[in-house]
Amino acid sequence: MDLSSFRSTVKVGDYSVWLFEEGVKPSRTVGLGCVANVAGIAYGKQARWNTNGSVTLIGGVGSADIVQCFSKIIPVPDGVEFV
Repeated sequence: MDLSSFRSTVKVGDYSVWLFEEGVKPSRTVGLGCVANVAGIAYGKQARWNTNGSVTLIGGVGSADIVQCFSKIIPVPDGVEFV
């Protein structure tokens, strides 16, 4: 999946930022690990791929944060199927 970088306009906690309506979906929630950096701040953002296809950014973002995503390859976790 392609997670596009973005600038937040509001402060939110755990939030489903990417809402994929098409494509494969995992049979269980999958932890994606660190998928992005917040520009100008020395920390990364982790995410979850949910069974409805959405991707939730863990820990949220602040107003005006620029979230810069990067490519990552993860193995398919045991017991997870894609539908």
